Amino acid sequence: MSETPLIIRCTNCLGLNRVPQEKLESSPHCGSCKSVLEVPRHPLHATAASFDRDVAYWPETLLVFFWSSWCLYCKIYEPLIADLIARKHGKFKVLKVDMEAEAYLAQRFTVTKTPTFLVYKNGVFAVRMDGAPKDKSEFLTWIENLLNYTSY
Repeated sequence: MSETPLIIRCTNCLGLNRVPQEKLESSPHCGSCKSVLEVPRHPLHATAASFDRDVAYWPETLLVFFWSSWCLYCKIYEPLIADLIARKHGKFKVLKVDMEAEAYLAQRFTVTKTPTFLVYKNGVFAVRMDGAPKDKSEFLTWIENLLNYTSY
């Protein structure tokens, strides 16, 4: 039995496309405008100018990772998140927000701890985690549960 197809929004025409997971590696194209569909394979840097669009246009689970260069836990969790998105690409997108460079976004979301994680499902805020658990497996379980949670 094949896995559930993913829904990918075309960044050109904004149309939604149902893409079988096995086709993600072959640069799928939009059914309407024929543009190549962008499927993030690594965390993307978010700015105040791009944030709302990035959140609203992603139809799957989106993790916003507020970090800072001096944060030890951010450095510990960064490779874990990169590995997670590599394994779950197409189903999961990560936006990294540098709190020092994007102070407006940190203030907008009242981020006072690093790392802070915000999760959106289909553009709708779902849950938040301020600070990181000391046990990485607890974080991975949290993310896996969010990816498998379909109703909100």
